Amino acid sequence: MKKAKLFTALILVIAVTVLLVVKTRHASEGEQSEEATETTTSSLTETTTRTQQKIKKVQIYVDPSLYDATVESESDYVQLYQTTDMTTVVGEVHRGSWVEYLSQTADLIQIKTDDGLTGYIPQANGEISEVTINDAPKTLSDLKIVLDAGHGGSDSGALSTDGTIMEKDLTLQTVLTIGQTLSDVGVQVSYTRQEDQYLALADITAISLDAEPDLFLSIHYDNYNVPNGNQGFTVYYYYPSYETIATTIADQLVSHVDLVSNGSRFGNYFVIREQYVPAILIELGYLNSDHDLQVITSDGYAAQVATGLLAALKEMVAAN
Repeated sequence: MKKAKLFTALILVIAVTVLLVVKTRHASEGEQSEEATETTTSSLTETTTRTQQKIKKVQIYVDPSLYDATVESESDYVQLYQTTDMTTVVGEVHRGSWVEYLSQTADLIQIKTDDGLTGYIPQANGEISEVTINDAPKTLSDLKIVLDAGHGGSDSGALSTDGTIMEKDLTLQTVLTIGQTLSDVGVQVSYTRQEDQYLALADITAISLDAEPDLFLSIHYDNYNVPNGNQGFTVYYYYPSYETIATTIADQLVSHVDLVSNGSRFGNYFVIREQYVPAILIELGYLNSDHDLQVITSDGYAAQVATGLLAALKEMVAAN
């Protein structure tokens, strides 16, 4: 009988010991799991030390009296000459666009365009500036973004077919949602407008460049000359070096919103042409498309756009 009691006590001691070991191991594993999660989150959002450099850029200038801002023509362009004797034209550059400064003479500026053309323009057609360029952001917390809600104030932008829904209202709602989503994960967000106000295009670019962002995003909604004649979203870039950013955004958006993708395209729009920082303009669907309008005005659409953009930004940061 004593042996039986002794054996039972021994079994209980062993069981308690095993239980304590298992609990201790599980607790340790839980702590390690939490530490791993914290490390992953930290690596995504911690701010790293960034460097900046000052470089010379040239903005192409054309006397406003020589062109009509409402009509595209050859008057909007400056010819690019191969050599200083100005006999051979190798290309042309649009007024307002930014190019790389190489050198200058008494009468000419040597430049290099974003698509790789090198040549000379008259001094009168170039405004030389020293600008600040950030190194590539390594984390989301490094990332500085300017969000632009297209149109505003007296400029309603596109309208729905019945005229009751205005682009300026949708862009503001969307931008504020995007801004909150990005701010929540540590992205440094600023805005060109946060209320219903009109801003001249030159004011928009000035606000953006003053902020020295890593990316400028202008949000718009589209319209077509025939109701239901087109649909889907489109991501526009001006400079060829920003096509990859536009494509990344388009690829992520199509996975998050219920609209067809028109992909990334070149667009000669003032707010993305007249900035030397990466600048993208997004048309988030057609207001006079019955299908698109239903999607655009549905609950959660702006949040889906924001989630898609966040996914694109994570991809871009991870690539740096």
